[in-house]
Amino acid sequence: MKKTIYDIAKELGVAPSTVSKALNNSGGISERMRKRVVDYANKVRYFPNSNAAKLKTKKSFTIGIIYSENLGIGLEHNLFSSILQSFKAYVEENGYEISFVVTNLGNRKISYLEYCMQKNIDGVFIVTSVATNPDLQELIESNIACVTTDIYHENLYTIMSDNTMGAKLAVQYLYDLGHRQIAHIRGSKHSTAANERYDGYRQMMEELNLNMDEKLIITSDYYSVDYGYKAGKKFLSYDTIPSAVFCVSDQVAVGFIKALKENDVCVPEDVSVIGFDDLEFVKYLHPSLTTIRQDTHLLGIEAAKKLLSLINQKKRNITGDKKVPVELIVRNSTTVKQDS
Repeated sequence: MKKTIYDIAKELGVAPSTVSKALNNSGGISERMRKRVVDYANKVRYFPNSNAAKLKTKKSFTIGIIYSENLGIGLEHNLFSSILQSFKAYVEENGYEISFVVTNLGNRKISYLEYCMQKNIDGVFIVTSVATNPDLQELIESNIACVTTDIYHENLYTIMSDNTMGAKLAVQYLYDLGHRQIAHIRGSKHSTAANERYDGYRQMMEELNLNMDEKLIITSDYYSVDYGYKAGKKFLSYDTIPSAVFCVSDQVAVGFIKALKENDVCVPEDVSVIGFDDLEFVKYLHPSLTTIRQDTHLLGIEAAKKLLSLINQKKRNITGDKKVPVELIVRNSTTVKQDS
């Protein structure tokens, strides 16, 4: 027979209200008591009556996920899938389930807001999207709580890695290795993260009084190996190639290095290369990739905490952001500048 709150209270010798507070993460009890109740509930495989909870709170306990393909970033991208995984784990621990927000139901086109209204979504995590999307604007202006990890927008709270600082760390490190001509493979101007990394690159180049020749900047429209490869081909067409390159992402860096290797340009002996993200596989490359690590676990957790806070406090969407620190990871794709 399925256990109830009253069964657990009787078996532990506590009041039903104590069990309820522990399982709903409410105040009024000690952390020791909360742990005792939660551990016991897990042991006896207690599951709350979700239908009763929904009736009581008028919530669906469902969170929508918006994952746009407009930026060429699919669900298989390690960075965003990792962020989503930690987000999912946190909200599920707090009694929520997730649902992907779609704009097609059957053969009918619908907006983000219409989908969320139909499914009674409590809040939405915008993993990737484009700020100018009118459907997104409509959703943000509604009473449905939203947070994102990808864009800045009025009435939208953003959890974002400190991209500007990450780019500065990359340029400073290359400078410390003796490099004075540092190229940048930048991302699409439609990407907030790419723009911040470009800004950080320019700011540090200026601070270090380094040459800002526009030839040093090549645009890769998508965070992909293919576009990094194309950027590498363009880089190789220069009469004199810079000794170091900061790439907007790890995937771009992988394609870039492939193009160099095919043309007998050695990394890092001829050109030092730094990426951004620290995707799991880049430490196994040859050479292993020096990169800027994003804390995907913390990004997901912070996004989940903020969204649940907005939902529980029934607040309208607010403008704001929180920067998550990044870290330089030194591997074998960078070295001290060789004498010419």
